[in-house]
Amino acid sequence: SIGLIVVVLAATLAVAGGMGAALPKDFRSWTHTKSMVIPDKSHGLYGFHNIYTNDAALPTLKDGGTYKEGSAFVVSFYDVVVEGGATVAGKKIQDVLMVKDKEATGTGGWIYAAFGPDGKPLQIDPVKACYECHEKGAKATDFVFSKYVD
Repeated sequence: SIGLIVVVLAATLAVAGGMGAALPKDFRSWTHTKSMVIPDKSHGLYGFHNIYTNDAALPTLKDGGTYKEGSAFVVSFYDVVVEGGATVAGKKIQDVLMVKDKEATGTGGWIYAAFGPDGKPLQIDPVKACYECHEKGAKATDFVFSKYVD
């Protein structure tokens, strides 16, 4: 029936847009594995980044290999601010989430989602906004760019 098709299409679009994944409330208690700054405002990934990794992903991040189901990363993006000669994080721009999920066959086995500073989901195209770049630049590391920094 047409109603069923609409429901299935809506569910597919919700998952494709990263709407099927929620931002973990406790991600700030995960292991902080790295920070980096992209100061160029015209760059698509502009910001001061703090990268957090859950316990499922940490061993693979450190030792390499294929990430197990449920492995997750959150990157918090902040404005880049210079105060008194120091480059620091300003106001939050967004949080992005990457979760290993074998059902996400169109995006290399990862769900990608983005959330505004208020924690509400942002509408993104996970293929164009995330996966295409991850496939191009991080296929050899199971689509993960991040490296563990001691």
